[in-house]
Amino acid sequence: MITVKLPYKSTDKFQSVLIELRKQYSSIVRYAYNRYCEGFTQKEILADCNNKLNNVDKLSCFIKICGILEANQLWNRHNRKKDSKPIVFGGKWNFKQKCQGKITKEEFQDKRLLLLNIQAEKRIQGNRHFILDIIENNQLVFKLDRKHHYDLELPNLRQNIKKQLYKLQELNENKDTYYCYSIRLTDKNIYISFEEFKQELIEYIENRYIGIDLNPTNIGVSICEYQGNGKAKILATKQYDFKAIIDKIYQNKKSSNHEFTVYLNNKLDFETLQISKSISELSRYWKCKYIFIENLNFKTGKSTEKQSKGKNRLNKNLWKRNKFLQNLNKRCKINNQILKEVHPAYTTIIGNLQYDYVDPINASIEIGRRGYEFYIKKNKDSFYPAVKLKESIQHQWKEMGIDIQDESWKGLALKIKNLKFKYRVLLEECLHSYSSFSLSNNKKSKVILYNFD
Repeated sequence: MITVKLPYKSTDKFQSVLIELRKQYSSIVRYAYNRYCEGFTQKEILADCNNKLNNVDKLSCFIKICGILEANQLWNRHNRKKDSKPIVFGGKWNFKQKCQGKITKEEFQDKRLLLLNIQAEKRIQGNRHFILDIIENNQLVFKLDRKHHYDLELPNLRQNIKKQLYKLQELNENKDTYYCYSIRLTDKNIYISFEEFKQELIEYIENRYIGIDLNPTNIGVSICEYQGNGKAKILATKQYDFKAIIDKIYQNKKSSNHEFTVYLNNKLDFETLQISKSISELSRYWKCKYIFIENLNFKTGKSTEKQSKGKNRLNKNLWKRNKFLQNLNKRCKINNQILKEVHPAYTTIIGNLQYDYVDPINASIEIGRRGYEFYIKKNKDSFYPAVKLKESIQHQWKEMGIDIQDESWKGLALKIKNLKFKYRVLLEECLHSYSSFSLSNNKKSKVILYNFD
């Protein structure tokens, strides 16, 4: 069993709630322990707690059961000892101090307070009353009931603790791998207890990788398998479209601190992290060892100043690329995968002129190919692929009198710009069939996931 002790920060409101919960929980444990001594069963004690105790109304039924189970553990431990003496809750020394008038009754009652102990439950994400939100926000969420949720902010974690808690959260995000953990709370510290992880070995396929194309309103993903000589087999392609949220934010005319505006921004943050989680699960399913993504370190300058106000807002404020990248990087470290950032020069043009999927997926295929060739195969001469156009547009180029022989991708990009040639493949122009549904099959999700054949 591993137990991690961490200090935490919370609101004054939560601290006042916690004190009351600990008082009621301590009352349950003391009452249940005395009933065990009298020969009562667990079922009889629970019925008694509900009927006879009128000062435990803040506790859920499950927390009451946790208190009864803790009392049972104390009773079993106490009865195993020979010549055992009665338990004094709060400590015999403190009781003597109180009897001698050296400490007050209130001080002794404070010392009698037990830690609030929420035991593990596998079928509800490892614990009924807590949500692990460590990867995204470095916090735990205490769910007292449906209406009352409290954020417990954790400090900066050491690498070994961080890795363990990240793993614990990731396991409990998948209903097939729920992993139990117990929580004990004081007013200053939180204790997280869980069994040591069984070593899960994923045999990644060395020549399999994922390419990711990031855009302000969508993300293209392609899973490929390197075949040699610059060729790769496309195994699966997906597009995550969250334009609906962006449009709602644009249409919203309320102030930045308005409740609805805050909700929309939080929703965008949440969906961004959900996409990162989905791509991580996808990479594990396909056993991809490498993940390649665009290196989008924008520099402010004249080019950005010339952009419209709306475009600047979209690229600088609404586009959560850094949040997405940081979250994906954390998940790659947990899964022992390699994440590399690839220079994005002409990836959109090259992808759209070579493949018949939609624009972001076409670009992601080129990003993945470039990353594998450049970083894994160490073939620097293959930064750009050989110049070749897909069959569906070759006749258009011939009609326009454009000769691609001895032409570079940079030269083609310049010609496209001068001729204002439309090269991006839209969804309605895609030659591949596709299906669409909400991300994670959640009706509340504003992200549409497209799967292409």
